[in-house]
Amino acid sequence: MSGWVLVAAAAALAVVLVAGLVLAIVRLRRSRRAPMAAGGPTPVPSAPDPGPEGTRRDLRPVGPQRPGGAVTGVLPRDLAGPPGGLALLQLSSQFCADCRASRAVLTDVAGEHPGLTVREVDVAMRPELVRLLGIRRTPTTLVVDPAGVELARHVGVPRRADLLDSLAPWRRTG
Repeated sequence: MSGWVLVAAAAALAVVLVAGLVLAIVRLRRSRRAPMAAGGPTPVPSAPDPGPEGTRRDLRPVGPQRPGGAVTGVLPRDLAGPPGGLALLQLSSQFCADCRASRAVLTDVAGEHPGLTVREVDVAMRPELVRLLGIRRTPTTLVVDPAGVELARHVGVPRRADLLDSLAPWRRTG
């Protein structure tokens, strides 16, 4: 009978360990949620997590997301457009041959339009952007306003005419 007692003790120990693991997972998930404001379902923003050196993890989604819509997230301030202008943000990688061609097109277009700046980000250095923005290929160029909202997206080397068309609604006319 001592064999049955040992089996029962092992089964009871397994049940306790599984219950403890489930409880730990539930507590971890609850602790990761933002605290709720008193009186409403709006989450209270928490302090941004600075993340590893050279990255920022304070990216946040913008309102309800529309499938295929241009607005996918709000970028950190260091990647947003300048005050009163727009930024052409190129997400590239170190060994991307098309990224050099894309950079030339962006620099050419920005040189002809005041208030338009070019910024380049290596996706290996900012993996949180890849995840948040759903970047699948380099180069990917985003048109970003001063608030950090994506206004347009071009995947691959953008054609000059396509880039100018995407900028047209936001360019100031003289």
